[in-house]
Amino acid sequence: MKTFAVHCLSRMGFSHKITNNSSDIADFEALGATNNARISAYLAQQLNWQSIDDSDFDAMVASANYVTLDKSLVQMWQDHHVNTGATGFNRDAPAEEMERLVLARAMYSKRQLLEVMADFWHNHFNIYSRSYYAQSVFTSWDRDVIRPPVAGHPREITNPDGHMFGNFRQMLELSSKHIAMSYYLDNYINQEGNPNENYAREIIELHTLGAENYVSLGDPAAINKTLLSFPWGDELIADQYVDDDVYAAMRMLTGWKVKDRLNQPYSDNVDTGEFFFYAPWHDQFEKTILGYRWVNFEPSPDDILRFLDILAYHPGTAKHIAGKLCRRFISDNPPQSIIDAVANTFYQNRYASNQLELVYQTLFLSPEFKDPTHFGNKVKRPLEVVAGALRVCGADFMPKQNDNDTNTIIGYFMQRAGQRPFLWPAPDGYADESEHWVGGTVLIYNMRFFDWMLDQHYNTVERIVPVLDITLNASLAELPDHSPNNLTTFWLNRILGYEPAGGWLGTNLHTTLRQFMRQNANDPQQWPADVPFPDISTTSSPYIYERLRALVKLILTTPEFMYR
Repeated sequence: MKTFAVHCLSRMGFSHKITNNSSDIADFEALGATNNARISAYLAQQLNWQSIDDSDFDAMVASANYVTLDKSLVQMWQDHHVNTGATGFNRDAPAEEMERLVLARAMYSKRQLLEVMADFWHNHFNIYSRSYYAQSVFTSWDRDVIRPPVAGHPREITNPDGHMFGNFRQMLELSSKHIAMSYYLDNYINQEGNPNENYAREIIELHTLGAENYVSLGDPAAINKTLLSFPWGDELIADQYVDDDVYAAMRMLTGWKVKDRLNQPYSDNVDTGEFFFYAPWHDQFEKTILGYRWVNFEPSPDDILRFLDILAYHPGTAKHIAGKLCRRFISDNPPQSIIDAVANTFYQNRYASNQLELVYQTLFLSPEFKDPTHFGNKVKRPLEVVAGALRVCGADFMPKQNDNDTNTIIGYFMQRAGQRPFLWPAPDGYADESEHWVGGTVLIYNMRFFDWMLDQHYNTVERIVPVLDITLNASLAELPDHSPNNLTTFWLNRILGYEPAGGWLGTNLHTTLRQFMRQNANDPQQWPADVPFPDISTTSSPYIYERLRALVKLILTTPEFMYR
């Protein structure tokens, strides 16, 4: 069974990372005398992400020459959408850079919880990054809506605890105003007399209340109502929503636009990609949503802001998001107790600036998260498989634009395995349930990635994972000898990060892998299990050299690695 340290590092990050100088597992174990003390200290450390020294990774990013990271939304829109011919910038450069950077962050950043939560919220507010308009501003979407603000970057909000570590209501409004969401879900054409319900349905069904609170063909008058507290007072609000609520929300969101002179003549003749409210397009007539009635006939963005308040502060939204968090980080079928606990924290702190940080504390410090019955019960998605394999095998390359290694990983293996970053076309995001990721195609392309990772650049200096130069050199120094038994044990410990009580020797997994190492295709006699091989590190012994690489691949394909 996985140790508590490995469980935490694979759920709150993209697996452990071992180098010649340090081990994430050892660092975690050193945080306290008990598991409760360790997880509390680790979570506090990760939530205080600004205090984590990530300068080595920052230097790697700087060396990769990304061109969009420090551009404001307006500058990005101008360079990559309006004036691409004049500037020479590719229209899809922001989307491509975010694809590459998300892998680099997962591989190298010490702020692992930040990266995992960014992946969760990108999936929650999913946008297809190659949408014609989204691709030109996708760096802004990642930076200005999802990730917590960083001092010195061009952004509207400077609260360091904002966005995915801040308040959900803030994120919801930022997402609703961003040009990427506006175009992806068609709200940019939503106007009185010619409404479009796409965004209205998804903001309720996916982003807030969830499908579990939907009553198909329901009568609004028949839905139970509860007295809820809002910043402006108490209101009787429907517990669930029906189609009439969606249609009214569609009318509510009219006039919620962006400044795009080319495709929208009604943008004050400005072409910046910024949000603005266009009053002439707003439906001014009476609306009732979730039992709340708007009687103001004056076109005002305040109506829409109050609509967002009702969605964000609704207990159904708390339950929906709590369920998604628990299914992602605990199990496909989490106990109702933890869903209720997370939902309660979400709801009770709905006005707090650090609401989501408090939610994560409830989730990760819960008895359910610490329960060993939930260890290793979630199948890794392809991003987790790829990033995790690169971490445990000592990858030392930086994903960047127009790099064949990066393009092969992202454009070929991850896409065919089913999870190329930000490329899910539907607004519901990549599936999180394990059953979606255990199909033959997913597993085959994960395995082909392992094979490519360790063999593609055989006999050249450009190996993406120079495993015989880095990781195996460590085994040369650490092992007393290089017998099949010792090599198998060493690699199981290194890749999986733990060993069972009594050690690996004698287990079915160890025996099977050791037997593989003992076989020689050119010799019917098996190599003795406890006799060292003469040379494992050069092609002077090609049988051992190649078989040792295959041993690493086999361990990566085991359920022990493929489940988190």
